[in-house]
Amino acid sequence: MQTKTGVRVMSVNLLLEKEDAPVIWRGPVISGMINQFWQEVIWGDVDYMFVDMPPGTGDVPLTVFQSLPVDGIVIVTTPQDLVTLIVKKAYNMAKMMNIPVLGLVENMSYFECPDCGKRHSIFGESKLDEVAKELGVPVLARLPIDPKTAALVDRGAVELANTDMFNDFVAKL
Repeated sequence: MQTKTGVRVMSVNLLLEKEDAPVIWRGPVISGMINQFWQEVIWGDVDYMFVDMPPGTGDVPLTVFQSLPVDGIVIVTTPQDLVTLIVKKAYNMAKMMNIPVLGLVENMSYFECPDCGKRHSIFGESKLDEVAKELGVPVLARLPIDPKTAALVDRGAVELANTDMFNDFVAKL
């Protein structure tokens, strides 16, 4: 599939007969699908390819790390304390697999009040700087909770969201 702005997308969800059907697959089937997406989808010439993976250190990241020519990973986190542990596990897995960690991105970092401009830490105070320092990786972005971006995601047009933020992020890579 290609979005209106030319971003190529592939997802298991695009192959399901019913969009609300669960994907109940064990590791070997998931691994096969990842390899099939890599080998059989006609990607063409791309500058960047982002592979969105579930959190943690299970079959999907292991297959991606072992099967695709990964130049590096960006670990996405949120401000909750428990997520810090998952970030450290993902970082340690990447290091064990000799995959460079390019940096951290914090999603749902804050909400900026449209009336007063004050930032609110809805999911708790961020520990991103401390985690980044401990792991020795840069903070690439702090993404706010933004109703406009959420609406774009719902419309399937997320690439239209705050392009300055995206360009800043890519420049840091």
